[in-house]
Amino acid sequence: MAVDMRRDGRVGCAYFVAIDGALFLEEDVGMGGTELVETLILRVQPTTILIPNRAPQDLAQLLERHALGFSEDETEDSDQNRHFILRYLTSAEFDYEIGKEVLASVDLGSPIPNPVRVIGPEDDSADYIGSSRHHRLMRLAGIINLESHLSVGCAGAVLSDLERRIMIENEGPNAEAFQAKSMAMNTPADTMLVSADTLTSLQILLPEVHPNPRIQSSNRSQHKLNAGLSISGLFQSLASTVMGKSRIRQMLLQPSTNIELITERQRVIAVLLLDQNAELASSMRKLLRKIKHPKTMLRYIRGRVDRNRGQLSPRLGDWMALLRFSMASTQLKEAVSSLSRTDEAPLFSKICEGIDSQAFEAIGNLIVHTLDFKLSGENGHTEINKGVSTTLDKLEQKLATVVQLLPALQQAASSYIPRWAVQHIQHCTIMSQLGFLLAVTRNPETGQGVYNGKELADDNWEIVFATKDVVYYKTRVMLAFDERYGNVHTDIANEEIKVVLQLSGCIKEFEGTIYQAAALFRELDSLLALASAAERYNWAAPLMTPSNIINIVDGRHPLQELIVPSFIPNDCSIIVGRGSGDPEEGDLIMGDAMEDQETPMIILTSPNNSGKSVYMRQVAIIVYLAHIGSYVPATRATIGVTDRILTRIATRETALLLIDEFGRGTTTDAGSALFGAYLTRFLSLDVERPKVLVGTHLHDIFHCGIIRPEDGVAFVHMDFGHDPEREDPEDQDDVIDRAEQLVRGQNRDEDPEEMCTVRTAEEEEALMEAEKMARRLMTLQVPRRGSANVRSIRDMLREAMYPNSVEVSDASSHSDSYMDLDPGLDLNLDLDSHLDFNSDMDSS
Repeated sequence: MAVDMRRDGRVGCAYFVAIDGALFLEEDVGMGGTELVETLILRVQPTTILIPNRAPQDLAQLLERHALGFSEDETEDSDQNRHFILRYLTSAEFDYEIGKEVLASVDLGSPIPNPVRVIGPEDDSADYIGSSRHHRLMRLAGIINLESHLSVGCAGAVLSDLERRIMIENEGPNAEAFQAKSMAMNTPADTMLVSADTLTSLQILLPEVHPNPRIQSSNRSQHKLNAGLSISGLFQSLASTVMGKSRIRQMLLQPSTNIELITERQRVIAVLLLDQNAELASSMRKLLRKIKHPKTMLRYIRGRVDRNRGQLSPRLGDWMALLRFSMASTQLKEAVSSLSRTDEAPLFSKICEGIDSQAFEAIGNLIVHTLDFKLSGENGHTEINKGVSTTLDKLEQKLATVVQLLPALQQAASSYIPRWAVQHIQHCTIMSQLGFLLAVTRNPETGQGVYNGKELADDNWEIVFATKDVVYYKTRVMLAFDERYGNVHTDIANEEIKVVLQLSGCIKEFEGTIYQAAALFRELDSLLALASAAERYNWAAPLMTPSNIINIVDGRHPLQELIVPSFIPNDCSIIVGRGSGDPEEGDLIMGDAMEDQETPMIILTSPNNSGKSVYMRQVAIIVYLAHIGSYVPATRATIGVTDRILTRIATRETALLLIDEFGRGTTTDAGSALFGAYLTRFLSLDVERPKVLVGTHLHDIFHCGIIRPEDGVAFVHMDFGHDPEREDPEDQDDVIDRAEQLVRGQNRDEDPEEMCTVRTAEEEEALMEAEKMARRLMTLQVPRRGSANVRSIRDMLREAMYPNSVEVSDASSHSDSYMDLDPGLDLNLDLDSHLDFNSDMDSS
């Protein structure tokens, strides 16, 4: 992947996918900055990143911080964040004109040129209409946007780097992997812009480590469960295929701002959630689990047949996967066509029209007719059915005849050797590549056969190989049979390969059908996962609108509610304006929380741990889920199209800003001043005001009248209640008492993690016993060398460690049995093996 960024924040990017030989260019994005670069890295997951040596310092620092080999301390970031190599290229390699020429020279076939512009006579003759360069540029302009100057330059850098790799490979086995075979343009025009910080803060993709050391210490398994909880993990656990999981990740990384696309996905989910479709939806999930990704499935089927010891390599799994794919495809089409109200969602009609049942039936018949899966499984290599190849059938019949002749061959070999040696001739056999062989009992002293044919003047017995008990010889008789029957095993293997290659050629004609079906099933599986989440967690379909509003009734945090005993829903209403489009009549009738007064900003206050951060995140997650077409955790919601979600300070029209604890780490006066300046700035933007949700403890700005409700600000306070099950109201102060206890412990320099660890009574008792044992061991007086024997020292240690369990005995009565020790103390100690008193000891 190549990335270029200007100092004004404009970003261009191009990347190459080796497995497909595909080159992708991103549209240049203004004001993208390093946030966009982080998002691109998360989405593309490159192995190598190329940047120009004139790249802005903030871009270089970002990439060097996460690249392999640039940090002095490689442990400061996780391996997950260090998955690419960073390389600097000269700025000339990112030049737009050079990149355009390199792209135009890529051989992508010869499509009909798309006339984009007319080149006048004042231009160079090479650019005249009809010139080869003119045709190449017209073809290129029909594929990519030549106005994305930075991305075009990045694409040139990628192709130049690939060319160097091809030269290094020098037509080696990997040279083809670095050749660009296709080219496409990715456009973010209908995509919400989210930064990597947002993805992390909202737990969209990355896990969030639980900050409570008490939970880390007392319940490790629960901690791991909470740490791995994310929106992506929530959905992916409900997907049935690897393709579906990949599609979910793509949807989460590219939330759409296209209301039509979002509504289309919602309609698919609505159809799948109908009661009359429940059984069919469950059946489709089971069928999807039988489907394997075609790229993996067809990798060896596509004409790549390996040899394994002269036989066809047993790649039966790929053929069986393709057979399952064909059968499941037909059954999935039937299931989709049986759904009720499929006319409400285009995806279902695409599946019914795009899945060619006859083609998949033909694929299944070809495989079943050619391959014998039962016999292949028994023999460990690919077996071809009878009747598929006349040549193969004759060769196998020939092999069967030869096998029947082996006893007679053994008799023929025994007829001209000494009588005493006949008993040492064990058998005759035929092996692939080796032909006919005579097996003789091996003499362990000489390593040769007990009889080796040395007495025969007209026959030369040659050792081919030997085992522990048998030596295999090539004799005159064996050579004669080789000439007569040939290497039957090799001939059979070659014919099997020929048959399988013919089958692969037939399957190749259906690759387009297979990939088309896979793409449809990928979309179906991802939306089935979203439907499962909506059904399982009681989510509702949001109403999307071009108006710049958020109205949520009984909203919930989709992750937090899974790990707490009860979750109290909350409403949220933010109105900035009606947006650029004309809102429909139903946009503004969501409930009592919706008012005509514009409220672009909500300022949220409350004590610590009352739920401010959870509330802010839940609002952002609901908005995020709505933009991928998912249902949302709320009773109902109206969500205005939002072009970006920021968890750091920035401004952009229709953006949603989450500001939590602004000014932390500053003095109260400085924090209040900065905080007030930002909020007044946002309110002064008029129609371009972003939607802002703020959580703070800085109350001074409210008392001096800087921020007032009439400015379009809603003041909200998080409420909290006492535990009604507590009999004594004063017991409600347990949290405060515990906090004071921790503060006192910190003042005494006690370990915070140790203070937060709660032990059971059994653990406390075991700890006390261990402490007593350690103190007894520390008081032992070890005698000097020669003053005591080994047994007495062992007895001293046993007495100190287990005074109530082991009786001290003299050396003659010493026993290595520890059956009398306390079974509750599983120390797994073997004193005799760990105490080696024969080695030198420190006299002290």
